[in-house]
Amino acid sequence: MAHINQLPEYNLTTGQLNLLYRLRIIWRDMATWIRSYLIYTFLESDPELKEAAAQKLMDLPVKYADIFRIFFGNEVADDHTILMTNYTKLLMSLIDATKSGDTDSINEYTNLINENINDRVNFLTYINPFWEKSTMSDLLHTFNNMTINEINTFANKDYQANIDLFSRILTYADRMGDTFAEGMVKYFTFSSREPRVP
Repeated sequence: MAHINQLPEYNLTTGQLNLLYRLRIIWRDMATWIRSYLIYTFLESDPELKEAAAQKLMDLPVKYADIFRIFFGNEVADDHTILMTNYTKLLMSLIDATKSGDTDSINEYTNLINENINDRVNFLTYINPFWEKSTMSDLLHTFNNMTINEINTFANKDYQANIDLFSRILTYADRMGDTFAEGMVKYFTFSSREPRVP
């Protein structure tokens, strides 16, 4: 796996390295703002705090798309934005439903989230053959399952387990970032398609 300190071996430009770094930290940002939204929801904090966390979450698919746009073009970037935005909204809805104890909605959102992940796996592995389907599926489903466990442990007031789980999620997010970056490095190193210069 191409860790961040190994990337100079690929003779990448500064612009490409910066893009890879941005790609690498997106999942850590996702984990951080999901947690903020979770805490603000369950502690019934000032609505402005919850709205601010929601906006930060909604900004992430756009940042993701900006990276994709450079290498895959506008259509791919826009399609991914839709998928990622839907995933983010579903996660927030799942948190809200868990807070209110709405079991039917919890089950519905959970099923929709899993369908969204499968759609994103198919999409990602189609646009970049260097992202392997089994690997992408495992990464995205595991991140999601850990996030759902984080929601449930907070809802059950098992705060120590919740904190420990969040720490593991951050570590896992770094692993995801490494894998996404590695696939992107291979794409613009070995693919015949020329990336767009940022």
